[in-house]
Amino acid sequence: MARFRFLPKGFLALVLSVCVLFSSILVASRIEQQILRHRAELLLSELQSIVLRKTPWSVAQTKLKHWGAKRRFDDACNEHSCSLSITLDEFAYRYMSSDNVFLKLDDYFRWRLKLAYGTGPFEQALQSLFRGYMRIGGRPSSVVANIGMRDGIVWSKGITVRIETYSKNGPWTSSDGGDVEYTLIATAHSVTRFDYLQTRLNDRQLALHPDYAIGRPDGCEICILGWAKFSPYAFSEDMNRLMRFDLSCLSRWHPCLTQTDIMPAAWAQYLAERPRVYGTSDPISCPPSAYEMIGRDSAHIAIGEVLKYQEELYPGGYHEGEAKIRVLERLKGVPDWKIGEIRDIHISVRTDEPKLKIRPPSHLVLIAGFGPLREMRIDPGYDCPLLFVNEDTLAQIRQGIERDYGATTRVE
Repeated sequence: MARFRFLPKGFLALVLSVCVLFSSILVASRIEQQILRHRAELLLSELQSIVLRKTPWSVAQTKLKHWGAKRRFDDACNEHSCSLSITLDEFAYRYMSSDNVFLKLDDYFRWRLKLAYGTGPFEQALQSLFRGYMRIGGRPSSVVANIGMRDGIVWSKGITVRIETYSKNGPWTSSDGGDVEYTLIATAHSVTRFDYLQTRLNDRQLALHPDYAIGRPDGCEICILGWAKFSPYAFSEDMNRLMRFDLSCLSRWHPCLTQTDIMPAAWAQYLAERPRVYGTSDPISCPPSAYEMIGRDSAHIAIGEVLKYQEELYPGGYHEGEAKIRVLERLKGVPDWKIGEIRDIHISVRTDEPKLKIRPPSHLVLIAGFGPLREMRIDPGYDCPLLFVNEDTLAQIRQGIERDYGATTRVE
């Protein structure tokens, strides 16, 4: 201590106080993160123990009752449908997500001094503290789990994990070559249907396993996201595997950086299937489940008798089909269509498709997504035959319709 004797005692006391404060914050944050990880692992295990289409809503509520104020029920809950979510936030994440005192100070001085600026000095200071907190091992994060009920039975569940992290060699490069901060997101949840828009770009994964898919978005602004979606009819072991997150990411000294870190089981499958699924643009042979997927994923399905059909060819090989049809049966959606009425519709035709051999009085299965009902399709996608009516095809489509439990409910 002799070398420090020349320092003023007050300054030395200040340095020691800062060291004690720094150490206390570090210890407190590590304890808080370990608690959050333990609670998140408990929540995930409880979620995995809930079996879709089998677990009664009352049993699920009892299982999750101990979360108390962490639970939030949907405002639209009734005896036929309800949902609840459980949110666990790390304290720094929760503080940064709130209207905190630093932001209020910026707003006050901006108003008081009639200043005009984007990010104020107090918010900049807060961001600096936030970055420092992350460098000493802080893992600002949030875990949100949810379940949903239909007529007294649990029909949906999911979990989303968000972790603020940083990397020097990540997908973005900072101007000074330093660390870049971003949000690592992993989500696994059930869906009523997979292709809400019903485009021709059929998910090639669903040809391999029609009840679940794994992927990432084409673009994610300063974030890395991995998702897994599954239908309530997926096998329970598949659901649990897709939801098997590595929640040690909530408390590791070295930060998790990629989907492989946070969702190892699902992402290993995604990477293994990627060459097979996306390595070629060749058409996929018609999978056995294609017509069930049409029933489940289409927003509108009807049977029509063709009274008149013609195609118009445009430069570049583009051609369109126009049909006059009589509505024979409404299978799903098409709320304004009436049995027996005559309608003019547009038949979507692929540019690489030869002229369709549609002649009156052919019976067609007409399908559409959430676009205009005048725009219909008779092509189920992949390399499947056109949807001319036959009993086997209709039976599979009807089975798929039954599996879309959201067909008569609000689409989220």
